[in-house]
Amino acid sequence: MQEIKECGAPFAATYARIHSACFKKGWNEATMRQMLLMPGAFGMIAYEDSNPAGIIMYAFSPGQADIVALGVLPEYRGKKVSDALMDESFGLLRKKGVSEIFLEVAVDNGHAIGLYERHSFRTVGRRKNYYDRGDEKIDALVMRADL
Repeated sequence: MQEIKECGAPFAATYARIHSACFKKGWNEATMRQMLLMPGAFGMIAYEDSNPAGIIMYAFSPGQADIVALGVLPEYRGKKVSDALMDESFGLLRKKGVSEIFLEVAVDNGHAIGLYERHSFRTVGRRKNYYDRGDEKIDALVMRADL
């Protein structure tokens, strides 16, 4: 059974564990805590049968938000966890007065691009060499959605 909760800095270790499992350069607990304590920061954790399964984090200001991180542990992928995180967080962002959301995604991450397009994101720009993967740099698409 899936449950999604808004979780702040006390859950920094959970955010860090999931982020590190999803990304080559995962953020540590201190970085997560610092991010979640910033004004305008907001995050949610998805639970499957009481186990943390995925995260979404935002930075928001009046009218707009940026998805800072979205990740689902490998064993929970394919179960619509990321869709549920986006749907639930969009509702909370609307209540906070947010009307548009932005994000960056690697141009070679077709799975994530498809997810974002299902949630009405459209490409509005491109950032050259945005992601550093050690031996290569990857462009990012800038995507935007209206709430």
